[in-house]
Amino acid sequence: MPLQFIKSQRGHDLLIHDGFIHKRERTIGEKVIWRCNESKNCTGRAHTMQDSVIKYKEHKHVQNRAKIEVKKTINKMKENAITTIMPTRSLLAETSSKLPSEVAGQMPNPKCLKRTIQRVRNISEAVPANPQTLNFEIPDQFRLTLDLDNFLLYDSGDSDIYEDRILLFSTERNLNLLKDSEHWFSDGTFSSCPNLFYQFYTIHSVFHSDIIPLVYVLLPDKKEITYIKLFQALKSLKPDLCPKSFMVDFEKAVMNAIKNEFPHTKIHGCFFHLSQAVWRQIQHHGLAKQYSDDVKFSLEVRKLAALAFVPVDKVIESFELLLESTYYIENEQMLSPLITYFEGTWIGILDRRGNRRPPLFSIEIWNCYDRLQESLPRTNNKIEGWHNGFSAMISHTRPIIWKFIESIKKEESLNKMIIEQIIAGHVPCKKKKI
Repeated sequence: MPLQFIKSQRGHDLLIHDGFIHKRERTIGEKVIWRCNESKNCTGRAHTMQDSVIKYKEHKHVQNRAKIEVKKTINKMKENAITTIMPTRSLLAETSSKLPSEVAGQMPNPKCLKRTIQRVRNISEAVPANPQTLNFEIPDQFRLTLDLDNFLLYDSGDSDIYEDRILLFSTERNLNLLKDSEHWFSDGTFSSCPNLFYQFYTIHSVFHSDIIPLVYVLLPDKKEITYIKLFQALKSLKPDLCPKSFMVDFEKAVMNAIKNEFPHTKIHGCFFHLSQAVWRQIQHHGLAKQYSDDVKFSLEVRKLAALAFVPVDKVIESFELLLESTYYIENEQMLSPLITYFEGTWIGILDRRGNRRPPLFSIEIWNCYDRLQESLPRTNNKIEGWHNGFSAMISHTRPIIWKFIESIKKEESLNKMIIEQIIAGHVPCKKKKI
């Protein structure tokens, strides 16, 4: 039977044998002598060699198997404190809920256990000094996942180009999932991004009807060339990447980069951001009160964004019919600024010959009709929700780089568990609508 060990409070090995706990006394060649850990007066000893007990001397006191289970439980609790993002109270509750009464009675009090969890986490999260420039080295512990797989897959600083540095975190498995997925989603945020970088950018994909984060990137800015470098790095890591669709915010720089690096990919803008853009124009032109107080007005202007659900080849015709409707004709002066904006940005303004110029965003980009037919998401709201949850987990804006990396390592570990559950047929619980 293999030797069994647990860890002491200081992290040393303790031998478990015959219901007793032993600590290392001395080593003679390949033989290790272990003495009783309970009492200095006890003469109990265990001699081990390789993976066997070769000699054993009886103890002078009775066994305390419950105490062994207590130490095993605390060991497991410490391990979970390091490898999970579970809040301290939740971790304590989960630990205590599984204990037999005879073990629970010998556990330290909750305040002591809480301090133990916090101490273990503080030690495990001990980090180097916060770098002040982009010219910094990344220690190995921040290049690997919690499972010790490669995690920092691309660092533009590896070629000694620290200006405009890009860091890309993912795993081989995640990239394979990304390759197998036809539909990608991305979003960037600034509040949870370390202060040396401009934005935290993520790429998600559909996996068994769920949308999961697969790539985590720190970017120095929002320039088109930066996004191009990001997508080129992805393609160098996994050459056959070619999504069918890619949903992004209405940001020309990232859209142009996608066209450049994934020419066969269909780009979609987020419908929520289209609606928000129209709402901002309503506010800009002093129509917010009218929108709030006048039900008819709010219904009619919402028809502009609703054009996203008309087949692409019918959008212009539907837009023109809307302008010819009684309400739009009778309220032309009030609606004129809003119509001018919408036509120039989303439809295309008529030239002197009666032909429409290309809009800022083509109809194919913001139209949702085909996505509706394929039961695909029409917004990036789930991705933005993920970013909000991640920011809440970090709990403060502009974290230092090392705390940030530790957080995405924990997020990757949680995401890996979710993927395993989906593969095993355990569908994640959906929140009930209230």
